[in-house]
Amino acid sequence: MEEGNIPIYMNSSTESSMVEKRESSRGFFLETLLRGFLILLPLTIVLILLSVVFKFIFGLVAPISAIISPGSNEPHWSLNLLSLGIFIAFMFIIGILIKNKLGKKYFHRFEKRYLTKIPLYNLIHQTVYQFVGLKKLPFTDVVLIDPFRTGTLMTGFITDRINDEMYTVFVPTAPNPTNGNIYHVPKEAITFISATSQDAVRTIMGMGTGTCSMLKDSDLNNDCSIASEKSMENDLQTFPTSDETSL
Repeated sequence: MEEGNIPIYMNSSTESSMVEKRESSRGFFLETLLRGFLILLPLTIVLILLSVVFKFIFGLVAPISAIISPGSNEPHWSLNLLSLGIFIAFMFIIGILIKNKLGKKYFHRFEKRYLTKIPLYNLIHQTVYQFVGLKKLPFTDVVLIDPFRTGTLMTGFITDRINDEMYTVFVPTAPNPTNGNIYHVPKEAITFISATSQDAVRTIMGMGTGTCSMLKDSDLNNDCSIASEKSMENDLQTFPTSDETSL
């Protein structure tokens, strides 16, 4: 009886593994499809809104077509250029108004009171800002911070921008970069460097090894290189030479 039950057990285990593979592949397909949908949805809504605004402007300037080409049923081709120019000028004026501190203050107040209550607004806002490069993804900016003003610099990553003068920084601990502390740091306590996230994580996992190469394009490069060379010279002096070891 036991020998006869073994093939049945093996067949059931094989079937269960096949079912798990099918479910995992189905889950991967649905997850990938959902991610693509979440990326395309905000961009599609933005394009639709831009199309509505452009058509509205085109409708305002449409009567000019009767003056330019009387008797024609089709609008003159120059109306498209005129509508596009008005649309670009309108966006440029809004950008100028929001760029200064007063306009930015009133816009944030208007956004918080009205726009954030619109469904999908936050998703569209974040996607568009990251798509055009106005807002970077978290952990893409590597910085050195001095949160306690002691002169000791810590390697961290910008995770959020609170305002123009305050940032949220994640400072990982070595050698495990997934653990760390979160600091809300003023801008004057932050030193921005051009290192990549990969280089920063590599130095953290290496207990600081490769820091000088990470800071090669920063203002600290010369000091770091000189200090590194002196440290290497001191280390070489402490090690016994081959003649000394032979003695």
